Amino acid sequence: MTILSVAVLALTACTEPNNHTVKILAHRGNASTGSEFTTDENSLDALRRAQEGGFAGIEFDVHITADDQLVIHHDNKIAPGLTCQGSTFDEIRAHKLPFGNQIPTLREWLEQAKKTPEIKQLLEIKSHKAEGREAELIRKSLEIIRELDMVEQMYMLSFKTETVDEVLRQEPNMRVVLNSSSLHHSLTPAEVKERGYHAVSYNINVILNHPQWIDEFHANGTETFLWMVNTPYLYNLAKEFGFTWVTTDFYDEIIK
Repeated sequence: MTILSVAVLALTACTEPNNHTVKILAHRGNASTGSEFTTDENSLDALRRAQEGGFAGIEFDVHITADDQLVIHHDNKIAPGLTCQGSTFDEIRAHKLPFGNQIPTLREWLEQAKKTPEIKQLLEIKSHKAEGREAELIRKSLEIIRELDMVEQMYMLSFKTETVDEVLRQEPNMRVVLNSSSLHHSLTPAEVKERGYHAVSYNINVILNHPQWIDEFHANGTETFLWMVNTPYLYNLAKEFGFTWVTTDFYDEIIK
């Protein structure tokens, strides 16, 4: 018996099956067709495709540049000698991604996202080494979100509790999500509730090692995101055990 099979048996023992409809979150927009990437992740093209694809939510990643502009890209490094956090906006904007898209600004993304208010937007605050930069990123992001009247459409998420706490300090009404892929440093359902977090986005390995948490999260009103879910097997497992959301790169693959 495989390790995954053992873990699934543990889930079965600790969780009451609930074959409900799980919401699907487009990871960095919808950049794939079938099992292949066909546009650039975190691009306006990927966002528009997700808007047209029936997703309940769209996740994207935000950095603050050397000259205090907010840009959307997953990694800090873009190309040799070019980074989101160490380069200027003009330098970043001149770069073309593999499928020919430019790196968008947060404002461009949200102005497009606002056209489909029923689709939730999940803004991941990327880690910054320089002190105070994440707090500034949060402040500037919230300025745009409030200006566009999009607080109700947004979630903000981070892998760091101190960053999630800073979001709530600056905007108590923001839905916040704690990300984690750590088997030993993920907050328990009680700790998440105590800190006032709205949701957790836990890697499959975290949940498989703490299967009893699923029902506990649901009992205290915490939304649950499962990632990454790129196979029909994991998608069906998430539905069976009642996760609120699944995060996927390959929508076409999981709904087969």
